[in-house]
Amino acid sequence: MFGMSDPAQTLMQLESYIKDGRFEMSEVMATQFTEMFLSNKKRTHQEQLMLVRGLQILCDVLTLRQKYSLAVAAAKTLLRERKKVTQGSSNLGLIHTDLHRCAKSLALAGKRRKAKAYFTKANKSSNGCVAAASDGVRFVTGDKKMITTFITALQNSGPVTKSGQQFLLAPSNLTPVDTSEILSLLSGSQFDNNPQALEQANRISQQIEMIEKGEMAANAKLQSALDSLKPKHDYYEYS
Repeated sequence: MFGMSDPAQTLMQLESYIKDGRFEMSEVMATQFTEMFLSNKKRTHQEQLMLVRGLQILCDVLTLRQKYSLAVAAAKTLLRERKKVTQGSSNLGLIHTDLHRCAKSLALAGKRRKAKAYFTKANKSSNGCVAAASDGVRFVTGDKKMITTFITALQNSGPVTKSGQQFLLAPSNLTPVDTSEILSLLSGSQFDNNPQALEQANRISQQIEMIEKGEMAANAKLQSALDSLKPKHDYYEYS
């Protein structure tokens, strides 16, 4: 069964296959991997962690392969099994990432109302995840609540940062989002005549320009932290 004798190694192999674009093989392996653990009703804590990680991978690869109904089923199982894991006890990511997975799979499966409910849960759980909020307006287009959630997330997202050649909005401890995706969404018709959307688009564009000109730190949060470490008094004042 694809080397399932070493589950930890299998998970690493699965992640590698997805990075390499081997989605069909990843789906087969992830399906067998999760079924193997689900069939064992007396799982250890470590086995439960591996099951949840396997379900995350399965949900992602099913979405990538456009098998949306199966992705919804995997996401629901994921959320059920995630409840059995103590928060903060693993490297599974925060719970809002799995709520986001579920919302996205529901939206792609055409279940707009349920998707909206899970996008809302992801936002509340994360306290403003821009990645989840952007998918909310992308997949539940024209919904007033999703638009408000998205704008609020942008307003609280902090300054634009630069990583390599990418400009990002990267709220603390949350998934970073490429600003080009944000600006593309804000230019859509659902944001016509929305002054708050225009304000955020202008802010993001201006901060990108300032970083390019060297007028703003590429990582304003890091610069602020470094500035706070500088001594506020001259050493010789105490001599």
